[in-house]
Amino acid sequence: MRMHPYAAAVILGTLLIAPATRGARGAETAAPAPRPRAEVEAVLAKAPAPPAGDQLPMLDVVLLADVKDHGPGEHDYPLWQKRWALLLGGKQAAGESVEQVNLYGPPQGDPSEFAAGAPNVQLSTAWQWPSPEQLDAADLVVMQCYRAGGTRRTWSPERIEQLEAFLARGGGFVAIHPATYTLRDLSQPGGDRIAALTGLAFDQSILVRHGPMTLRIAAPEHPICLGLPAAFDLIDEPYWPPVGDLSKVTVLATSDESIPPGSGQVSPQPMFWTARHGRGRIFACVPGHFTFTFDDPYFRILLLRGMAWAAGGSPYRFDPLVLRGIPLR
Repeated sequence: MRMHPYAAAVILGTLLIAPATRGARGAETAAPAPRPRAEVEAVLAKAPAPPAGDQLPMLDVVLLADVKDHGPGEHDYPLWQKRWALLLGGKQAAGESVEQVNLYGPPQGDPSEFAAGAPNVQLSTAWQWPSPEQLDAADLVVMQCYRAGGTRRTWSPERIEQLEAFLARGGGFVAIHPATYTLRDLSQPGGDRIAALTGLAFDQSILVRHGPMTLRIAAPEHPICLGLPAAFDLIDEPYWPPVGDLSKVTVLATSDESIPPGSGQVSPQPMFWTARHGRGRIFACVPGHFTFTFDDPYFRILLLRGMAWAAGGSPYRFDPLVLRGIPLR
């Protein structure tokens, strides 16, 4: 039987690196050691202070999630949606039952610190896709799931059109991990429009692996990357190679990956990028497979600044959230 190329890539990529990061079948991958507080605070200190809360424009944010579809500690979209609703929107958005903002392990930090969320943020959540009313009101849509109304990894024509209209009027869109893996399917109507919605996209040539990766900052002067180390390590799941027009995106960070896996022919692959579509702004983030990745302060800096950049205004408005409820040493 001929194996599908995606399945073969997953198996090969996992076998190449999995022994270093996985235990017994079904076991949760252990989180890396916390980063030093002093180093993270030094990175944040290099950025301009965000405007005072009462000077920030009101921001309407929608967080999209779907059913968890991986093993322990992986692709937990509902958990991310609940706890980042608290991080960004406070108790008013998350509800009284949600008391921690870290995704991995026991609660960290003082819950009273999270109660207010970010200043001047109106946050709502949606399952798979915003309602028409949410899309009409939203300044920023943040998606961490696969489904967009088509099959598991393709988009329906209706939602392609809705997102195009949202971006055309100046909305911001953020695609996290599985949302970047929205397959470009040229056999379907509008399949070649996917890369324009996420900046870059992936098709059946996608390669994946789990394990250590070194993120290298490719645009150190970009406001999203300001102050970050030139390179830092994560444990996560890169996707590569993307399809689309690299000249139309700004690549912020890369990971050196092999094509084909294990060949030794390594090249830098985009892991974070920005793009524009109409008047809209797009920020894409390939890492985000493991729940503990969302508690990494350098990952949080990139993602929270990417969200703020996509929404317009100061890219540093969420910097005060970076250290909330995460382990540091």
